[in-house]
Amino acid sequence: MATPRIAVAQAPYIRDVEAAASRALEQIRYAASRGVDVMVFPEWFLGLNPVEVLPNRHTERLSRAARELNLMVVTGSIRALEPESGKKQQRALVIEPDGTLAGSHAKLLFQPTERPWFEPGPGIAAISTRWGRIVILPGLDALDEDIWVSTLELAPDLVVMAANPRTLAERGLVQELAIRRSQQISATVVVAPLSGRFSGATYVGGALITHQGRVLGMADEQETILIAGDPEAPLIQLGVTDITAYLPMVRPLEGRPLDAKRALGPEAERRVVVDWGLLVSPEPATAAEELLAAARDNPRWAALAPARPGHAADLAHVMNAGAVGAFCYPGLDRAFPWSDSMRQLGEVLSSFGRPLLVHSGPGPAPLRFDSPALWDEFLMEFPKVPVIVHSMGQRSPYLEESLVLAERHPQVYLETSRAPVGAIKEAIRTAGAERVLFGSGGPAQDFAQEWEKMERLEAELSPDSFQRIVNANARALFFHHEGLDRTDRRSRDKVHPFRRPG
Repeated sequence: MATPRIAVAQAPYIRDVEAAASRALEQIRYAASRGVDVMVFPEWFLGLNPVEVLPNRHTERLSRAARELNLMVVTGSIRALEPESGKKQQRALVIEPDGTLAGSHAKLLFQPTERPWFEPGPGIAAISTRWGRIVILPGLDALDEDIWVSTLELAPDLVVMAANPRTLAERGLVQELAIRRSQQISATVVVAPLSGRFSGATYVGGALITHQGRVLGMADEQETILIAGDPEAPLIQLGVTDITAYLPMVRPLEGRPLDAKRALGPEAERRVVVDWGLLVSPEPATAAEELLAAARDNPRWAALAPARPGHAADLAHVMNAGAVGAFCYPGLDRAFPWSDSMRQLGEVLSSFGRPLLVHSGPGPAPLRFDSPALWDEFLMEFPKVPVIVHSMGQRSPYLEESLVLAERHPQVYLETSRAPVGAIKEAIRTAGAERVLFGSGGPAQDFAQEWEKMERLEAELSPDSFQRIVNANARALFFHHEGLDRTDRRSRDKVHPFRRPG
């Protein structure tokens, strides 16, 4: 069975049913325009809807939209009346793309404020649909371990956890729980939470879509429509070395443990992964294929190929296999950028039209190989190869040499990891925001430090310049088909172009 494209609507609670229904229909239309197959809503997304038997005039509006747009609608609980017993219940719905009501689930566990008004349903059931077996767990049902044991026995293809965290800590726990559960069922789990003020409490949102332990989409408390595997996912990072420190992988690199807890937060956003250790591997092509395999297993990742002097054929092979660029540190092989072995790499990259990330500044190679100015001749010979200077040289005099390169060659880009804030400001003045790229640098613990520098700079930059540095420049370099204008469209559609740390 094919995997559906899933979206979650996250917006502040609206009490008025007509206003809430109109917004839900708008969200469904937007999701359909983005090729979504399944639209998921949280609890109370219809506000205080009248307690009526299902289907009714409100659910019929959803059914018409589903039928017209060929899209499945899955909801958190709404107020409903059980026709035979007259019980008031909270029921979650699944509406098929043809508009029919595939089934519903009556909530089992209630908050103290809900208990006087509603009666629980008979138990957990899987709703059979064109996209497989769906289980909806609204509110406290989503967190109860006994209910989860019953859910496991149903072998669902999709579980919707309409949980409602009230604090950032609760949000993190719910998201981590969803990731683990998606691993347990080897399928998809969606967190569809409340946000905003409701019934005297404030809810913090935190929509999440995870498949087999991989995060396909994540939101904070902001109003958004979260789409799984969204190709417009924000915040491209460059220069990550310990790739398993961020997201669990279906196919982990040998000897590296998974860590689901680090799958949350802004460091889980889109990235271009780099593993500098591959440059000392005796078989760079084989090692690079492992990196590419990891990137293919994560829809928000792309990988760079190791470019070693004397291994031009290996570079061409990995580029053909799907690498979006290359990275190199020729000093490790005691080679200078103007050497014949490096010129061969330049010819390969020129034929692909892909960028090259180059090490600069002090490193494990002898200092005579670390000067950014050494790349001047290479840049003159290969003007069609964008060259990204990693860490801008890190310190003087290498920082100044990087700035001179950027002034002299329009294909030079300056990457921010480990560079002082003052140097980044000077890079923006010298090369312009359109040739500066945010990078998280090295191990996982470096991300917060690097992102904090961006936040300090944000107040001094225009919104366009900030988005170019953390998102659009890298997108244009590594994903040519997407273009720069899509960032602006995301802003208009209230799908936020970057996320702040929680």
